[in-house]
Amino acid sequence: VGLPMNIGYGARLSLGRYRGVGHFLRQLIAGREQEFLGLCADGERDSTLNLHASGFRPYPIWEQLSIPRLIRAKKVEVFLAPYNSAPLRMPAETKLVLIVHDLIFLDHLAFSRSMYQNAGRWYRRVVMPLAIKRADVVVTVSNHTARQLVTRFGVDKRRLRVIPNSVGEEWFTSQRCDARGHYVLTVTGEAPSKNLDRAIAAFALCRKVSGDSKLRMKVAGVTLKYHAAFQARARECGVADSIDFLGYVSVAQMRHLYRRAELFLMPSLAEGFGIPVLEAMASGVPVAASAGTALKEVAGDAALYFDPTSIESMATTIDEILGNRTLQAEMSERGWVRARSFHPVVVGKYVRDFWAELEEAAQPTRRRDKDQWARSVC
Repeated sequence: VGLPMNIGYGARLSLGRYRGVGHFLRQLIAGREQEFLGLCADGERDSTLNLHASGFRPYPIWEQLSIPRLIRAKKVEVFLAPYNSAPLRMPAETKLVLIVHDLIFLDHLAFSRSMYQNAGRWYRRVVMPLAIKRADVVVTVSNHTARQLVTRFGVDKRRLRVIPNSVGEEWFTSQRCDARGHYVLTVTGEAPSKNLDRAIAAFALCRKVSGDSKLRMKVAGVTLKYHAAFQARARECGVADSIDFLGYVSVAQMRHLYRRAELFLMPSLAEGFGIPVLEAMASGVPVAASAGTALKEVAGDAALYFDPTSIESMATTIDEILGNRTLQAEMSERGWVRARSFHPVVVGKYVRDFWAELEEAAQPTRRRDKDQWARSVC
């Protein structure tokens, strides 16, 4: 049953080769792609979505100027802001559902090699607190981030809704991969919070301590133009010939990389969820992950954890897993079971319940009081 509301959302980061935030939006609107209104900039297209394009390409300008115009023109009653920011001058009668994936941009981390990421971080630092105040409902992907929203911004728990990430059905397989390659896999990025510099050093230390000169590392997810910087780091650590920095990898290729890996490494300093950990567990790969933030909430007892600020701690954990075949088998099984908690069938119920509550809150009078509307949803 379709919702009796005109619902719009920012579609731009869910077009083309989208990443985690785009994946989550697709998860939320699954089955209603043609019903909801996807707002994007001029020239952007995707036949699978009901897109309405207007405005210039620079994202902050488009978000703050073009989206409000589109909302008015299309008479959008509820706007879903899916990417950690939102337009600040929306019509008062339009309800705002803000999705907050994480608050990493608020942490005092080193600047990224990417000036685009640095600019985006400062933009969110300015916009996010104001958007949170304006939002009728705040959706996030983990209890960890929900607690941060309460602590840092005083968000009323009645306005909060936690809907975890999931991955596609194709990731969940009961088949075990016997022909594993002798490599550690990490799916990461160039942002400082991803902690790839330390991960490279930890890999080098593990090879040195174990004496295993054949062990390799495969790195996916880093933008091509930043490969050279991390290759230089690998040369500093003496492992330049043992690390493969991969370009674009299709979903099918990515699944193959996971299933053949001996170990998946998640070295992040901070994560709002950690989709690669879920992909690894669903693929039956043992996981070594950073302690703290949301990763333990996702992996539970299926992973072994290390201090992400300590190269020695990370290297020791990698070596402990790689040196114990029995432990690898146990972790593989625990991870596969744990991943089922985030199966699309399970997470789909969260999504259906959310839209059903939203529909109920809108009837019969389209209540316009923010607190009343939020209480109805949450």
